[in-house]
Amino acid sequence: MATASDRAVGLVETRGIVALAAGIEAMVKTADVQCIAVERVSSGYLVAAIQGSLAAVRQAVDAGAAAVKRYGDLRAAQIYPKPSQESAQLLETRRSVALRQTVLELPSGGS
Repeated sequence: MATASDRAVGLVETRGIVALAAGIEAMVKTADVQCIAVERVSSGYLVAAIQGSLAAVRQAVDAGAAAVKRYGDLRAAQIYPKPSQESAQLLETRRSVALRQTVLELPSGGS
C-alpha cells in the first residue's frame, strides 16, 4: 500500500469560497484524487490540497485551475510529485479536516 508521501500533492489557491468550491468539485470529478486539506491562508484567500497519482493530480489541478478562473481569481496552482513525509503530514490538521468537510458538503450549483 502506498504511503502519503508516495502520492503526488496538488495545491490550488484562490480568493473566495465559491471559486474554491468550484475548483475542488472540478478536481475530484476529473481525476482519481482526494481532497486532503482546505485551509484559509489569509482574509479571503483559501487553498485546497489534493492527493493521488502524479498523472491524476496533474489532470485535476489543470481542471481545478480552469474552474477557479471561471468563478474567481486563481492565485496559484502547484504540483509536488513526491512530497516528503513531513510535508504530507503538515496538510492534515484538525482545522483543515473540518473546513474540508464543510466545503465538500456545499450544494453543487445545478448538478
